[in-house]
Amino acid sequence: MSDIKNLLDDIKIAASPGREDRGMLAALRRGLSEATEHYAWPYLAPYCNLSDPEQRIVWLTIAGAAATLAPDGLARAGRGVGNLGVTLRKLALGSTGEKSDKALASFEARFRRLLTCQTTEEISRHLSGVIRAAAAKGVPVDVEQLFWDLQKWERTEEPTTKVRWAQTYWSGDADTDAAGADTEEQP
Repeated sequence: MSDIKNLLDDIKIAASPGREDRGMLAALRRGLSEATEHYAWPYLAPYCNLSDPEQRIVWLTIAGAAATLAPDGLARAGRGVGNLGVTLRKLALGSTGEKSDKALASFEARFRRLLTCQTTEEISRHLSGVIRAAAAKGVPVDVEQLFWDLQKWERTEEPTTKVRWAQTYWSGDADTDAAGADTEEQP
């Protein structure tokens, strides 16, 4: 089991009824803000190298997302949720879920802004709003897949994470994501 799976399991346990560790969840949510991220460090130190800024921001983003979404919106790999493109499409379409070019177009500027992010840090900072919106609207997020996508954000191999997100956002086909998804453990 990878460290990310262990962290997500710990967060799920901390959010489970009767065992709530509200202090841990609050500290991890504070990790989504650059000004208060240090509150999450004690919980992340066993899992990642905090002195590596790129890794730290990925782990802070994922832990904050998991703590924000837990327990109801915290989806795991293989649950049919898809990558973040699928999540963003569901947010754009709202509760109706019907294809609406107008709904997608109104949300498109926000989605395109995410796609223009060049660095892992930049995309991670923009994701906090998406995570909060998903939690508020009850849209599940596959945070484990998001972890691997952020790990590869600045890499150039094809297909890129951006291309996979765009494909699933505009096509609405979560199965398209499954062909290009990579949830294997990475170094």
